[in-house]
Amino acid sequence: MTGRLTNHVLSDEPPPPARMVAGAACCVSGAALVVHILTGSPLWLALAGLGFAASLAVVVVTAGDGSARRALAALARRGVVVGVVGTAVYDASRWVLVQVGGLELSPFEAFPLFGQALLGQSREGLLVTVAGVGYHVLNGVAFGVAYTIWFGRRSWWWGIVFALGLEAFMLALYPGWLDPRSVAELTQVSMVGHFAYGTALGLTATRLLPNELASRRSDG
Repeated sequence: MTGRLTNHVLSDEPPPPARMVAGAACCVSGAALVVHILTGSPLWLALAGLGFAASLAVVVVTAGDGSARRALAALARRGVVVGVVGTAVYDASRWVLVQVGGLELSPFEAFPLFGQALLGQSREGLLVTVAGVGYHVLNGVAFGVAYTIWFGRRSWWWGIVFALGLEAFMLALYPGWLDPRSVAELTQVSMVGHFAYGTALGLTATRLLPNELASRRSDG
């Protein structure tokens, strides 16, 4: 009975406004980093402000529509799995590339910067690294949820398109923020990581969700 109910919820598509707003709300962590890089505002403050606004928007757009909330919740639960798998593949692919390719760039050098953005530029040590890793994981999983809500029922290669869109934003901002020793190595590692991330998102989502064509056939 539970399985039937879950499948029924997944076959229901949230209204486009609810889906767009909920997916955008899942991008808050990335948007907050953009605000931090461009304005110097504390990352925690940008996260709190944007998170509150996004949560309020989701509440407003789904007010009085219980079926939309249930459908979004079902997509979000599966999106967490999609995001966890994608983030693990993203980090593993970058680490393997650096090891095999003999690159000097550390694939994880942004972690302490994430931590300092959250806790303060003068902070150092294990707590900063832990905070940075936590933010990185939050980002990867949240983008996975956004992908699942927006494109999870589509063909797997939409995951690559989505991830390369994220890559474009990253390469527009990160070189000036990280000041890497080699922009070429940063680009190479980032491209490989995002391609792997997008592939993992797309393939995992297609395993967990009925695609659009199958949903239309079942509705008919």
